[in-house]
Amino acid sequence: TMESLTAQGILKKSFYDRLLRCPRCHSINLRPSTTCPKCNSGNIARGRILEHSPCKYVGVEDEFTSGGRYICPRCKLELRTMGADYQSLGVLRKCRDCGEVFSMPLIKWRCLKCSAFVDEDDIEDVTIYSYSIDETKRNWLEFELQPKPQFLEFLRQHGYEVMENARVKGRSGAEHYIDILATRDDGVVTHDIAIGIEIARDKIELDRILDFDVKAYDSGIHDKVLIVIPGLSAEAEKFAGYQRIKVLDPGELETVLTGSPRPGREIAQEPFAFKSKSQLMQYLEKQGYEVKEKAEVKGRSGAVHNMDMLATRDEGIITHRIAIGIEVDEKPMGLDRVFDFDDKAYDAGILDKVFIAVPGLTREARQFAQRQRIRVFEVGQLEPPTQENPEAQSLAPDQ
Repeated sequence: TMESLTAQGILKKSFYDRLLRCPRCHSINLRPSTTCPKCNSGNIARGRILEHSPCKYVGVEDEFTSGGRYICPRCKLELRTMGADYQSLGVLRKCRDCGEVFSMPLIKWRCLKCSAFVDEDDIEDVTIYSYSIDETKRNWLEFELQPKPQFLEFLRQHGYEVMENARVKGRSGAEHYIDILATRDDGVVTHDIAIGIEIARDKIELDRILDFDVKAYDSGIHDKVLIVIPGLSAEAEKFAGYQRIKVLDPGELETVLTGSPRPGREIAQEPFAFKSKSQLMQYLEKQGYEVKEKAEVKGRSGAVHNMDMLATRDEGIITHRIAIGIEVDEKPMGLDRVFDFDDKAYDAGILDKVFIAVPGLTREARQFAQRQRIRVFEVGQLEPPTQENPEAQSLAPDQ
């Protein structure tokens, strides 16, 4: 509403006009009338009031005027000298019906729509305000009215649950508010995207980007999108790139929203189970991932790492990459195997990690995986490969 936008500082509110309206039909088509305060007659005259001293007659000046002389209408004597024969009481009003002399008449209002005759004290006041946009907030309002609803719908079409102004408790214990929190559970990995909105008249500076990044980091959210209007300063843009924040300026946001619509995705419901590696690959492909086995990935250190499986999905605003490690042994695996996998994923810059352990993990390895936010599937046993698919393995996670 206009009032809520005013409270948010988007609009400026100014007095424009004051209207009177009928309390019966609420019409503003009213006509004022003045009446005698004694008898309520509207037959009143306004003018200089004279009082004839000998007979005490009080009347309007035109009552005394006759042939260029003042003649008392009561006693018919001529008024010759002011202060002796008569005196002036000033400009007042006189009722022609009851003779009452008064300074202020009663004001009543006649409604020209319903014909009600309303006392002044009963008439309704309506104040009209004009609203003008605060130019410093124009970009914000334009974003709220058009791109934002489209962007929220874009996220929902990609299977995300969307929460605006989401309250998130950080690892530090502090509570943070994220402009938009988008969450999607693929069954294999749960994706959280922190989306910040920064709008100003001039380019956004580093301090506001830093605040957003700190909130996302403390909340444990590594997928970060920042919508900036009109754009970022050079320093802020450099920082956003270093922190892997996907920045959408107005042009990039329009490109995302007007791109080809993607088909709907299946949303997995827990518990998720799969019986073979090929079945896992098929499931991920249905989720929109491109899956590669034995994928070579070059790390930031320059080393080339071999991932058992690499699943990639480009959603326009975020490209999700899942590193999947598969380890088979005769007994539960220790910390070293999980650590090696985590080290490869870290160097490759991949933060979504899935580790399939056959037959399982030791307690120490499991605790490490949890701390490193690695999704672990512990498999009790392997089925022998079939002739149709000699690579197939039975990979059913323990419940």
